[in-house]
This record gives sequence, C-alpha cells and structure tokens, in this order.
Amino acid sequence: MPDNKFTIHTPYKLAGGITLVLSILVLILYSVILNWKIDCEDPGSLITIPKGSSAGAVARLLKSESCLENESIFKLALTLTMKNRRIIPGRYNFKGISSIRQVVKMITSQSKNRVKVTLIEGWTINQFAEELKQKLKIDSYEFIRLCKDFNFIHSLGIDAPSLEGFLFPDTYILIRTYTEEDIVKIMVNQFKYHMKQVQKDAGVNFNIREITTLASIIQGEAVFADEMATISSVYHNRLKQQMLLQADPTIQYILPGRSRRLYNKDLKIDNPYNTYKYKGLPPGPINNPGQAALAAAANPVDSGYLYFVANGEGRHVFSRTNEEHNQAKLELKRKRRQKRKI
Repeated sequence: MPDNKFTIHTPYKLAGGITLVLSILVLILYSVILNWKIDCEDPGSLITIPKGSSAGAVARLLKSESCLENESIFKLALTLTMKNRRIIPGRYNFKGISSIRQVVKMITSQSKNRVKVTLIEGWTINQFAEELKQKLKIDSYEFIRLCKDFNFIHSLGIDAPSLEGFLFPDTYILIRTYTEEDIVKIMVNQFKYHMKQVQKDAGVNFNIREITTLASIIQGEAVFADEMATISSVYHNRLKQQMLLQADPTIQYILPGRSRRLYNKDLKIDNPYNTYKYKGLPPGPINNPGQAALAAAANPVDSGYLYFVANGEGRHVFSRTNEEHNQAKLELKRKRRQKRKI
C-alpha cells in the first residue's frame, strides 16, 4: 500500500532554512543600520539640503557638517527604507537627533508633518506636556508617565526621581508622527549635549543631578541671565556653611496650581523639596532650566553673599550679612510705599 504522507525533500528543507536565516540577517542588518548612532558637533546649526540632492550628496553634506562619519551607512539606510528618492530639500537642525533612523525620518517627511515647538526655560514637565499636546496632539498623560517611569528614566542614563530638569528647553522641529517616547528622548539627548559643555567648564565638584537641581532653583529665581552666576554664588556659599537654602521656588514647586504669594504656613510644609525645612539641595530639579542657568550653577562668581531679595523690578539686592539683608528689605519696602503715593 503506497505511503500518502507528504514528504519535504532535503533540498527544499535546505532552501527554506537558508531563506529563514537570510531573512533574520536582513532584519538584524536593518535594525543595526537604522539605529546607528550619530553625534553632530553643533546640532543647533542649520544645514541646508539643496533641491535635487541625491542620497550620496546628502551623506557628503552631513559628513562635512561633522554629523556623520560613515557615508555608506547613511546611503544604505535610505536604500533599505526605500526613501533614497524621497529626500525633501530645506533647512534642518539636528537638535536631539541621535540615530540614522531619526535623520531619515526627518529629511523625508513632508513639511506639513513638521511642527515648530518652543519650550520655555523654567517650565515644568506638566507645562511641556500641555504645550506639546496643543501643538502635536500628543497624549500628555503618557508623556508625564514616561517622565516618571523609573526604568525608562534610567534607560536614558539619568539618575533622578523623574525627568524634571533633564528635558532641555529649546525650539524644536518635531514630526507629527513622533511618539511621546520619541519626543522625550530627543529632549534628553539635547540636554546631554549641552551638559557636556557645562561639565567641561565646571568650576565646582557637582555631579549632573546636583548641577541641574541648583540650576532649576536659579532659573526659578532669576529674571535676567546676568544675575544668575551671583544668585548661584549665594546658594553655593550657603551650602558650604550648611545653611538652609530658603529658596522660594522650591516651595512653589510643592504647592498645587499656579505660583502665588507665599505665607509662613507654606514654609512649614513637611516635604523634602522644602528648602526652608531641610538643608542641602532638594531631591531633584524643580523645573527644566536653560543653558544660562546650568552654566551659572556650575560656575558661580566668587562672592561673600549669603542673602538676596527681589527689588520688584526683576532684579535683586545682594547682602553678606543678615543685618545688611534686613536693611535692604526695609529700604525696598520704603521705596514701594513712596511709589504708591505718587
């Protein structure tokens, strides 16, 4: 009786196995190529891709701008994604861009899919989320969740309780199809780029988290950048003398809602961010500081100041002793009374 079972002959088995192995190798190659790291020397500068530029021409341009080391990898990425004929001419910056995949996506996406978003120094994660929701229709809750996800935070190389402070405030050109995770990674990459220079020029022995935390307080206090290094000196001096920082912005951070006038009861809140109650820096940043504040935190001026008070016009009066400080407050009160009479 004949055997009716279907039998796959050895040559067909071998061919199928080879096909499977080749498919896996192609997928691995695809992933490796697209996730190939790039690191532009100056990601903020604008790079113009002329009309009619070929994949090779763009690769040479990116290499000349110190964004790309291997032209062949970039050209292969465009070929693998079948986008080598879909390059869109225009001016681009590479803020936060860290992989070949992101470059390909940016230069082959229609302009209507690119959105300009400006995130302001001193804004919190929640304010960033709200602005991004308005401009890009992202899920603000997912954005905030990611910024507080321990595993995600540490996968980005950040040692902090949240990403508050580590999302760099800047003007970004973002693609509408970017996910919340894509956007967070871009902003953290931009923070790291700027922090490299801050650490290189640092005049104090602070780690990244300490610099960023102090910078966020300075950002919350200062209106004018030219005062930041002096404000920084006050906090550094107080830290050295183991004094309470008594920084009002840290109290605003733990209060719900918008900033408001502080009362004595607010200064007694039991919270690790309360610098009127606990010595040293708070557990982490209280906002996302800009480049000037980061630089000031790492490079305070040499001063003997231990106090400062706002003069009501955006600037501050600095004092070395508590007596001088109290006198400065009395003088400012007197001036305010005189203004009301006029």
